[in-house]
Amino acid sequence: MIIDGMATTALAWHLQDVNRRARTLATLQASPFDRVRMAALAGRCTLDSLEERVSELAGIGVTAELVLLHPDDGIADVAAAARYLREVVPRLAPHPNVWWSLSAEPARLPGISEHDWVRLANLVAEEDPGHHPLSVTVPADSPLLWRRGFTHGSVTARSPRDAWVQTRDHHQPVVMDMCGYEGDGSDPWLSLTPQEVVAQAWDGAVRRRCVTHGESYLDEDGLTWSQSGGTLVGEAVRRLRLLRQVLVAIPEEARYRDRDAPMLELAGEFYLEFCGEHRFPQREYDVPEGRYEVEVIDTWEMTVTPHGVQEGPTVTVPLPGTVGQAIRLRRVP
Repeated sequence: MIIDGMATTALAWHLQDVNRRARTLATLQASPFDRVRMAALAGRCTLDSLEERVSELAGIGVTAELVLLHPDDGIADVAAAARYLREVVPRLAPHPNVWWSLSAEPARLPGISEHDWVRLANLVAEEDPGHHPLSVTVPADSPLLWRRGFTHGSVTARSPRDAWVQTRDHHQPVVMDMCGYEGDGSDPWLSLTPQEVVAQAWDGAVRRRCVTHGESYLDEDGLTWSQSGGTLVGEAVRRLRLLRQVLVAIPEEARYRDRDAPMLELAGEFYLEFCGEHRFPQREYDVPEGRYEVEVIDTWEMTVTPHGVQEGPTVTVPLPGTVGQAIRLRRVP
C-alpha cells in the first residue's frame, strides 16, 4: 500500500448550511485533493446526513476520511465508543470512497486506553467487510503507531524529516495528518506561511510521508477551511496541483534514498530529488549507463524547465541557486 493521493482537512464542512456545503464541494472538485478528513461527529450529525455527504463526495471523485471518535462527541469510555462504531461503520462501509480514522486526538479521550484503541481498531475491521484503510493519529514516537489493526500510520510531527526519522523502520505506510496549517492565527500550528506548506508537502511526498493539507484563514463568516469548509484562499493550494501531477507519474517501485537532500529513486529509471531550503548551484548523480531526460522543477514558481538529455554514468544538473528546487531524471530510449 503506497499512499500517493493528496488530502486536505475540513473537519465539520458537512455540518454547515447548504450554501457553504455547496461551496465546499465546488472547491474540492476544482482542487488537487482527492481525500478530505472530516469528523463523523456522533452527536451532531445524523447517519442519513453523513451518508448523503459521503455520496456527494463520491460524485466528485473525493474520498471521505472519517474521524470516527472526536473529543466533542461526548463519548467517554470504550463501551460507548464500541456501540457507536457498531452503528456507524456497517452503515458507511458499503461506500467505496471511505477511509477510517479512529481519532485525530486520542490523548483527549482519556477514558480509552492504548489497549482499547487496538480493540476498537479490530472492531472496525470486523464491522467493515470492505476493509477500508484505517489509522489513528498519534505523535510520531507513539507506541500505538506500531500496533496491529491499523493499515497505515497517521502521525503528528513538526516536519516530514522528524516524521521520517521517527518512523523510518515502520512496517506500514505513514502519512502526516497534522504538520501545521497555512494561516495567520496566534497558534503556531495554524500560522504557517504558504512557502512552508509547499515545502513540507514536497519534502513529505519524496520521503513517502505525504502531508495532509490544512488552511486556517478566517473568512467573512469568521470560519476557516479546515474547520468548516467553504473556499480555499491560500497561496499553497494552486502550487500543490503541480506536486499532484508529479506524484501520479512516480513509478510505484520508487523508493526513498537518504542523502543530503531527500530523493526517490528507481535505479536506472527514475529519480526525484527535492532540494528544499538548500540553494545548490548544481547537483550530480551517479546513475547506470543510459540516457536520461533532465528537468528542474521550481516548486513555488510552478515551472518545469527541461535541461535536455544526458548520458550516464554521471548526470550534472545546473540549478538557479534559489530555494524550493526539485530535480527529476527519467530514463529515455
